[in-house]
Amino acid sequence: MAASKKPRMKKKANQLNTCCVAFGSNIISRYGNPLQTVCHAMKEIQTSQFKLTSMSSLYETVAYPKSSGPNFINGCALFKTDWDASEALSHLQEIENRIGRKRNKRWEPRAIDLDLIFFEDLVYPSKKVVKNWMMLTREQQLKEWPTDMILPHPRVQDRAFVLIPIQEIDLKWRHPILKKTAKEMLENINPSFLKEIKKI
Repeated sequence: MAASKKPRMKKKANQLNTCCVAFGSNIISRYGNPLQTVCHAMKEIQTSQFKLTSMSSLYETVAYPKSSGPNFINGCALFKTDWDASEALSHLQEIENRIGRKRNKRWEPRAIDLDLIFFEDLVYPSKKVVKNWMMLTREQQLKEWPTDMILPHPRVQDRAFVLIPIQEIDLKWRHPILKKTAKEMLENINPSFLKEIKKI
């Protein structure tokens, strides 16, 4: 997902934005095993303009689709920033590139994955576009994925390995389109998927 033109957000002077980043790794990088890699990424991600305020526990998660690779180490973190959403996404992508993220195909093993899940209550580029991406079937997802920024992340409502950490660090957040909390979205996920996620 590439950073696109700057989204317009009404912001008071000196106001910091809250955003959520989901992180994951399931193969060795130059920084070590997946656990060591995500720990390195979370240190590198923090700057004077991108400040960590809360981080979830770490979870071991079965790769999706099953048998597509080793188990992942996953989690989520909240940050405060004076950047806009496109600047935040560019920052995450720079860190992915430095760590060694490759983008060859959908749902492949990766050294690091840093996803911008939400940025305040921003819906970008439009409610219609985001809903279209949210409604893709699994078969369509294999063939199509966004090349520009989509917010909130179009798959957050389907991913227990993202919703569980969000529920841990931000009970109040509601999906700006679905109007549901992470807890409420988890209630719609197959319980068998929840059993595949283990807190480390």
